[in-house]
Amino acid sequence: MLVVVPSEQAAARVHEELCCYYPDAVLFPARELPLNAHSYVQSQELTSKRLRTAARLIKGEPCLIVAPIEAVMQRMAPPSVISAFTQTVRTGMVIEPASLLKKFIDAGYSREEMCEGRGQVCLRGGCIDIFPITAENPVRIEFFDDEIDTMREFDPLNQRSTENTDCVEILPATELPLDRDMRQKGIAALRSKAHYAAETEILRAGGIPQNALSLLPLFVRNEITLLDYLPEDALIILDEPSRIEESARFAFSRFTDNLADVLHSGEGHELQAGLLNAPSVTMAALDRSSTAMLFAFSRSYQLIKPKFLVKFDSRQISRYVQGDTALRDDIGLWRQKGFSVLLYAGRHAERLHDILSDLGIEAPVTQKLGRDIVEREIIITGQTIPRGFEYPELRLAVVSEYELFGSEYRPETKPTKHPHNRLTLYDLSVGDLVVHEAHGIGRFTGVSTLTVDGKTRDYIELCYRDGDKLFIPTDQMDRVQKYIGGEEEKQKLSKLGSGEWQKTVARTRASVRKLAFDLVKLYGERARRKGFRFSKDTDWQQRLELSFPYRETPDQLTSIQEIKADMESDKIMDRLLCGDVGYGKTEVALRAAFKCTMDGKQCAFLVPTTILAQQHYNTLCSRYSGFPIKVELLSRFRTPAEQARIKKQTADGTIDILVGTHSILSKDVKFKDLGLLIIDEEQRFGVNHKEQIKNLKRNIDVLTLSATPIPRTLHMSMSGIRDMSVIETPPEARYPVQTFVVEYNDALVREAIMKELARGGQVYIVYNIVKTMDIFAESLSKLVPEARIAYAHGQMSERRLENTMMDFMDYKYDVLICSTIIESGLDISNANTMIVYDADKFGLSQLYQLRGRVGRGARLGYAYLTFRQNKVLSEIADKRLSAIKEFTQFGAGFRIAMRDLEIRGAGDILGAEQHGHMAQVGYDLYCKMIDAAVKEAKGETVKTEIDTVMEIPIDAHIPKKYIPRETGRISMYKRIAAITDIDSFRDVQDELIDRYGEIPRSVQNLLDIALYKSRAAQLGILNFTVHPEEVRFTFGIDAPLDGAKLFAAVGTIDGAAFAAGEKIALVIKNKHKTGEEMFRIAQDAVNTLLLCTENAG
Repeated sequence: MLVVVPSEQAAARVHEELCCYYPDAVLFPARELPLNAHSYVQSQELTSKRLRTAARLIKGEPCLIVAPIEAVMQRMAPPSVISAFTQTVRTGMVIEPASLLKKFIDAGYSREEMCEGRGQVCLRGGCIDIFPITAENPVRIEFFDDEIDTMREFDPLNQRSTENTDCVEILPATELPLDRDMRQKGIAALRSKAHYAAETEILRAGGIPQNALSLLPLFVRNEITLLDYLPEDALIILDEPSRIEESARFAFSRFTDNLADVLHSGEGHELQAGLLNAPSVTMAALDRSSTAMLFAFSRSYQLIKPKFLVKFDSRQISRYVQGDTALRDDIGLWRQKGFSVLLYAGRHAERLHDILSDLGIEAPVTQKLGRDIVEREIIITGQTIPRGFEYPELRLAVVSEYELFGSEYRPETKPTKHPHNRLTLYDLSVGDLVVHEAHGIGRFTGVSTLTVDGKTRDYIELCYRDGDKLFIPTDQMDRVQKYIGGEEEKQKLSKLGSGEWQKTVARTRASVRKLAFDLVKLYGERARRKGFRFSKDTDWQQRLELSFPYRETPDQLTSIQEIKADMESDKIMDRLLCGDVGYGKTEVALRAAFKCTMDGKQCAFLVPTTILAQQHYNTLCSRYSGFPIKVELLSRFRTPAEQARIKKQTADGTIDILVGTHSILSKDVKFKDLGLLIIDEEQRFGVNHKEQIKNLKRNIDVLTLSATPIPRTLHMSMSGIRDMSVIETPPEARYPVQTFVVEYNDALVREAIMKELARGGQVYIVYNIVKTMDIFAESLSKLVPEARIAYAHGQMSERRLENTMMDFMDYKYDVLICSTIIESGLDISNANTMIVYDADKFGLSQLYQLRGRVGRGARLGYAYLTFRQNKVLSEIADKRLSAIKEFTQFGAGFRIAMRDLEIRGAGDILGAEQHGHMAQVGYDLYCKMIDAAVKEAKGETVKTEIDTVMEIPIDAHIPKKYIPRETGRISMYKRIAAITDIDSFRDVQDELIDRYGEIPRSVQNLLDIALYKSRAAQLGILNFTVHPEEVRFTFGIDAPLDGAKLFAAVGTIDGAAFAAGEKIALVIKNKHKTGEEMFRIAQDAVNTLLLCTENAG
């Protein structure tokens, strides 16, 4: 069955509602095709949805599809093409790995070094990893010669296998895989188009251009649409045909106008006219014998003549949030009429049962209705539906959670996996900066394989100032990190042997230590002072929380519990709540504010800008409606008389919660009984205001909100000296923002703006050149005269800037041209398209945060990252744009952006001075330092790190045959160097076998060296040297050894004796033994000595 609706928003709503009754209903969205975008990243989620539906239809599976009319109008590849490129892979199947890989690449999969996201494939030795476009998890296909031996699903985050499978259907990764004939057609059609030279070359090389879908009519001449995938007898339902036809005409008109503009600018191709069928063609195709039309009111429709009319007589249900007696009266009336009553109460089922019992109505609770309801029966179910209805013909009344409690229905979404934003040396490329803890900042120039005395080892090659080089053994890779912390292009390389790096580290260590001791002292002083102990949650608190229209994320619930525990204790709360905009911090804060008012205390909600104050005020008023809580807003948008009234009511206690900017801090604002101060984005206040905040904070509970993420390691280090709650999980699974990286041109900009305006939305244009912003705004007005355009930047007067932003929030403008002032804080759910001018001049983290302003509501967001035409990009800008093109949550670009943002967050928490130190020594080393300093300040034991020098004359390296790609080998060297105990040793061993197959001897030697290096460090061994016939252990002066046990143990080791010298050295001699054999003897000796440590039982 196909349900056709007028728009994308209607499709999302209808699909959501149908999923209540038929959970397998699928949404078939229209695809995005900028006609002249040569390079863009299309959401894999969108492609996955469309292909999954196409595959079900090809196989003849019954399915219920909801589609906007534009998706029905769009041309598609014939079903035979999708079928031809679909591979069914089974265990026992005989095929060469290279042949299977080629089939996947021909089907649109991109070959990567690691398989992390949908549409990716990689080959490693006798193993193929592939993430099918329609699958939840990737699959590892392992070969024995040319036979598929095993297949296992694996976790894309840690790359470890999860479960076996015998058969996998792998659909093409694109809606338009190309066979040889289609390629030839495309090459012929593009021959005379110089601007498609790059696409022509890709086609000749056997590839699929990124923008192939926007050129579909060049490759496929059949006029195939979604309707051709449906069986002849499929039921088609048209929801309001007149509106569908109107939307079709509008979409077609917009498309033809855009194409005309693109062709006029010398871009595009005439055959692209075939991408979208005309409205008359589509409506005629929808006129089948099995087509039904839905009308809210009886009317005739000219294009499709109905054969008969069916009338549904149903009524809406009133809302009962203001009182329970109205619900009791309606239930009584329905029972008199012989109606059955179904109460869909969702998570409120038990509460509703208690309410009805108190009203004298008995109704059983069932979590899931699995039978027909009988006459006059009343049932409460834990299921949910969007809205209730009364249907007299069936004598049925259905009441939803919305009518009962005001909760909006939200379908259950699977929790999405979020990659731990770990930036490893896997993300290291030749030319990147790295930090070696002992030698400083150098440039990575590659991996060198050296063979000495017939023994092969790999070394990381680093280049320092004046061309000095350093070769780092791979067992020391735990001391090397990718440099993140400042602007890479401005960072100087360290000079080897100059002592300057050691001075920088010492300065940073001293500063970090002072900071840690100051924070511990401050925390201790605050802990000693007693504050107000708030009461346990009231019934009203529970009612407020149950009325939250979404499902809380686990992080939100944890944060709420931590804040309430602080408030209910007698300590003075000073908690920092971190989380990105839209992650649900405001909901957490407003629950804390509500709790405060329940004890008769007042709450001050302090925000940095008038716009944010207005947003928070609107949210609080909306959430507190129905409760006797008085919320007021003190800002310059209030008249002097209103401001005077608000100040008076704050002083006499009439106002419970006061929201405002720094005006709240002025001396003439006095609270009768202030209990809680909530500060949003404290780092954005000036020095004087921060001082006033500090005075206000002294004896009341404080909750500070920050939209900048902080490093996880810093969060862990600060526990016990700074109370922090962190919200890392987004509130619900949303489409990723559709990101296009394109040359700036007028046709594209007009198309993007008009498309957003067509769906009733608004557009941001980020233009960071303040002095020419007005000229740019004027030229844009001529380009898109249909749009109401405003501009805003930080050099405007505060009043003018805020007025402009408020007008944009109030939909008085369609397009806002602005500088990066929108980078944080703003939450305008109606603005879902962003165009960034000169995107190559922005940092990755800036682009990440800017892009986060769109796609925040139920609509798909679009970000066009543009650079000027024919511009020769610098190497760094080019590198940045390449990273943006892979700007998904799986790419290194994402991880760098997140790490960059976390550093900014750390700077916000620790101050500018510490941010400077972090830039000097790099992020990872700084975090190590602060962790050690905090432990010392708290009186915990800080172990001196021992980096044991291992000299073992055996082959210890990862052969290229085993892990072919250099980045993969670097990543694994890093993992091996991080081994600290037998558990991590086994973990890496299992991972190697799982991902790469049987472990070669030289790799096993590496593992053994890493394990015994960590064990030697535990013993305080500085040097672990193995030669044929001899082993020597040199101990540090602080070696944690029990003397009596040590001498007794040494007596049990054959050929062992202490050697004279400045440091304790143990020598083991054994004639006629090779280096390999002596290493095994050394391992046994270390195991024996471990029993002699002071902590050994």
